Amino acid sequence: MSKKKRFGISEALTRGLSETINVVENNSGVFRNIVLPLSRIELDPDNPRKLAIDLADVRAGIRPDDPHYLRKQEELDKLKELAHTIKTSGVINPVVVYKLGETYRIVAGERRCLASILAGKQEIEARVFNEKPKGFELKLIQWVENTAREDLTLDERLGNVREIIREYLLQHGDVEVTATLLKNITGLSLSQTTYYLAALNAPDDVQMEIHNGNIRNLDKAALIASVASPDLRRQAIDACINGSSLKEIRSIISQQKMLKKSRVSLQASTRGRNTTRINMGSTLKAEVIKTIVESVVNRKEFDKYMDIFSQVNWMDLRQTSKAFRKLIEIMETEMAV
Repeated sequence: MSKKKRFGISEALTRGLSETINVVENNSGVFRNIVLPLSRIELDPDNPRKLAIDLADVRAGIRPDDPHYLRKQEELDKLKELAHTIKTSGVINPVVVYKLGETYRIVAGERRCLASILAGKQEIEARVFNEKPKGFELKLIQWVENTAREDLTLDERLGNVREIIREYLLQHGDVEVTATLLKNITGLSLSQTTYYLAALNAPDDVQMEIHNGNIRNLDKAALIASVASPDLRRQAIDACINGSSLKEIRSIISQQKMLKKSRVSLQASTRGRNTTRINMGSTLKAEVIKTIVESVVNRKEFDKYMDIFSQVNWMDLRQTSKAFRKLIEIMETEMAV
């Protein structure tokens, strides 16, 4: 069984978060760590991952007639698991908030906040900014927070990266966003940022399947997005939906490309005089000749010749070559006009 790929925060990403917080501090004023009453904290509606469940659902319960009841109930069950951890170990990392009047709005850590309420906590440690972090810095902080989570969908991860790029361009102008630039911004590896950009720029059919949750793996999404042929891309998408591994999807794409190349090569016109003889080619694998011979003599019109080839030692290349020449002779005789 293959291991589930986990998305954690690398040392570079953690270092990037610290540097980002320093940038935000310089641009937005002072931040400080304090303990806040949970009653004074609000969720931020601009968080790139919007939970269906909200504070009212956690405090008063989910209404049975709520149109999002099933999704909220699923989210509540996951929050209860986190609440159990908070009861035993507390909140390890402070939530990030900014002051808004008499309340504090969460920039990052809304699940910890909701789970703390479920755990019966009255207070939570928070990093407080005097002002809301602006644009790019805000999106980067939220993205780093969400990257540590393992329950985000691929569509949500791509949405987060898309927001970071949008805010970066607003702040720095119309620059080319390369995999290297995205690596420097996020702290991800170059291969991951290459895959992210491939998925973000994927054809519409791939993006739709990602949005619908049918393509959930970043590596698979990037591979399928690289396929130019709509028909071949559809085959790869269907294979992905049916549970094929990355290796299997890559093999399907390679085989289909090889078949297409072979068809084009066979159909291509040639220059010069017409060919009067067909070169049958050569092979070092006796198994190839054995397969050809058996395929022919198993046909009804040739099965009477089966005994001729039954005693061939296919490990002996001389016998194999002789058998193949005999097969050609028989076929030319049988198919003579």
